[in-house]
Amino acid sequence: MLVLAKRLFIACSLLVVSGCATLQLNNLFQDYASQFQPVRAALSQGNVASAIQQVPKAHAGDTNYQLSLVEQGRLAFLQGDISQSRWWFEQSYQALETQRNRAKLKLGQGLERVNTLVTNDNAIAYQMPAYEQSMMHGYQALNYALAHDLEGALVEVRRANQIQEAALVQYEDELIEANAERQNVDFSYLDNTMSALTSKAGQIKNGFQNAYTFYLSGIFYEAAGQLNDAYIDYKKALEIFPDNQYLQRDVLRLGSVLGMNNDLEYYTQQLGKAYVNQLLSTSVLGSDKGSEKVGKKVGEQNTKQGSLDQKQGQLVVVYEQALIEAKQEQAVRLPIWTSGGDPRFYSVSVPSYSKSYAKGHSKSYANTSDGNNSASSRALELQLGKETLTAETIVNLQALVAKQLAESLPSIVSRQVLRLVAKEQVRRKLSKEGGDVGNILAGLYNLASERADTRSWLTLPGDVQIIKADLPAGEHQLSFNRKNIAANDTMVTIAPNKITLVVISEIGQVWQVKQAVL
Repeated sequence: MLVLAKRLFIACSLLVVSGCATLQLNNLFQDYASQFQPVRAALSQGNVASAIQQVPKAHAGDTNYQLSLVEQGRLAFLQGDISQSRWWFEQSYQALETQRNRAKLKLGQGLERVNTLVTNDNAIAYQMPAYEQSMMHGYQALNYALAHDLEGALVEVRRANQIQEAALVQYEDELIEANAERQNVDFSYLDNTMSALTSKAGQIKNGFQNAYTFYLSGIFYEAAGQLNDAYIDYKKALEIFPDNQYLQRDVLRLGSVLGMNNDLEYYTQQLGKAYVNQLLSTSVLGSDKGSEKVGKKVGEQNTKQGSLDQKQGQLVVVYEQALIEAKQEQAVRLPIWTSGGDPRFYSVSVPSYSKSYAKGHSKSYANTSDGNNSASSRALELQLGKETLTAETIVNLQALVAKQLAESLPSIVSRQVLRLVAKEQVRRKLSKEGGDVGNILAGLYNLASERADTRSWLTLPGDVQIIKADLPAGEHQLSFNRKNIAANDTMVTIAPNKITLVVISEIGQVWQVKQAVL
């Protein structure tokens, strides 16, 4: 333990004199969510430029380097700087590839594990969970699509889908490992934490499956005329989010065109024949007021694009709102059993989410002064001529992050227990050799370094909703039900047999609209 004590002193000394000392010490003694609060506050006030200036900077080799890259990529996207956003996300992808290669060779992992024993989890290089990796590629796909590079967009959505497929393969093994670690900790002391996470996660099956990136993939494949590939990914999205009517309609529409009779029979039995025919015969879902018929009944569609004649195109609106909730530090008391069988309770910090935030698929989110989500709001509504189209959620990112954290908590707490033992041994050693001074210094260090790992991609939206409609070719005016001062009407061009993609980002006073004909 003397070696650990010396290592603690040497490690802190090296941080102070190194070129990245300030950043590293901030990571060690101040959690990431607190460091990032000024950025979220600036976004909530509509000042994207200020938010960009306040992002905690990191360099290659820093523990938060990967986070810095994706945060800046997303902020550039919100600012409308597509080329800069593409650059940041490409750097993120390259950093991920480097990280994967290092992981295969196990380079640096032993040193990181030792460092965490005398510090906290912030000493570990940030590992982007699968949902963040797929969202990174999703944003990069949007960047390419908005720059009219459909092939580049397809490359990115393939990467996003591969990440989800790989995560699904690994998921069972990770659950087994987590359950094994659960045996080492009495989780009854974490009931409040787990309850908040379970409540927020809702009914989702895991913390990585994302219908949104599969949906983007379907859109881009369909725009490229690859209807079979589009159908496959629409189906995958529907399996994850089965209640989304826009997804239901796309699967039925392309299934009819491609002659997927077994699938059509299955969906017809599940949804009901009358409901299926209604989905395919109206451009306005969930409404029967004056809807313009643009489709045909099941089995009757045979046009190139799946449901359109030569005078129609498709409008796809992607609406991302607010910011994902930041993790919070929660203090819990855990028992550590002595060799004599007596429990000693120690206070530790674990990451969690507040119970006060709303859960559910179709809620949208208002914003507080720091950019966090609050419980009130409604889905986006689009006024299109005499018709009103209501957006439906395609991914609830807040539920994903809560589920991902709940699944990771056994590993997090197990590391905390090991850390408690190591720090206590260091304290005893310093107390023995340094008397009261050593004991006090060790106690102060343990208190200051007891920080939960609250790192996550904090500029992601709280959820993403979609609207899809078939419209006559020509100019159309889109009006929205938002009170945002920047939410002006938007004109879009619908081209025959083309998809017009409109991406709307709303965070506080930020209202940004991008569009492209694919």
